[in-house]
Amino acid sequence: MKLYHLYGLAVASDFDCPELTEITPEQATARNYATVQLIRATAPLSLQEGRQYAPWMRATRDACLYEFGDIARMLVERPDRITVEMRPGAVESDMRAYLFGTGFGTLVHMRGLIPLHIAAIQTPEGVVAFTGPSGAGKSTKVAELHFKHGWPVICDDVAVLHPSDAAPLLHAGVNRIKLWQDAVQRFGIDPARLTRDIMREDKYHLHAPEMFVDGPVALDRLVEIGGDTAPDGQGAAAFTLCMNAIYRPELAALFSDRGGIFAAVTRAALFIDTVGETCLTE
Repeated sequence: MKLYHLYGLAVASDFDCPELTEITPEQATARNYATVQLIRATAPLSLQEGRQYAPWMRATRDACLYEFGDIARMLVERPDRITVEMRPGAVESDMRAYLFGTGFGTLVHMRGLIPLHIAAIQTPEGVVAFTGPSGAGKSTKVAELHFKHGWPVICDDVAVLHPSDAAPLLHAGVNRIKLWQDAVQRFGIDPARLTRDIMREDKYHLHAPEMFVDGPVALDRLVEIGGDTAPDGQGAAAFTLCMNAIYRPELAALFSDRGGIFAAVTRAALFIDTVGETCLTE
């Protein structure tokens, strides 16, 4: 069983996860990481009790079973276990696309953590996170800044806030960025380094650990891609952008303490500036 870090947690895994960075038990202890289990199923998964929320999702308050087509079943159990049943002939890299998003997104909600749907980069003036709906250009903006300036990437897609942190820290860990085909061509990325996104034919995954920061970093600024949020210092604007950026908010409604989320985001907003989208165009 290998040990990785992801979203400020140690992941003891039956699966190889090349998109993540391995750590030692001593490192996990030094970083005060709680350990969660990623287990390969030895029998068919089921969840008889609970409610059917969608054809692919059944849940109780403390567990959720996902059916990801002909790829995998995934049982997420509060607070520290994800069990995966691979479908015959399925590819594990396809399963991990769901695992790092929906699977761990569910688990961190169950643990009272706050996943944010953002792409973030470390600039000389601090860490900037881009928010906005899927397809708005968050990943492309981060990749553009990295390839133009050499700035390290914090995350693409999801990072997590821990309410126990004294100030807002982004905990990420997936060393992968998703790019549309036109961005791949614009940045001159070797196609041999890419894998196709299973959900979108013209989107690709670039696995590039050398591009990424390893470890939590303080979040300094939020930028809404395509939005009209003007620079507003800390406070209401930062709170609104954070709340709007929560990953899979419907899962928060099922598994999280919404009052706890509100309180944690309120505290985090006191440390975060909001800035206009043009702040990083040069």
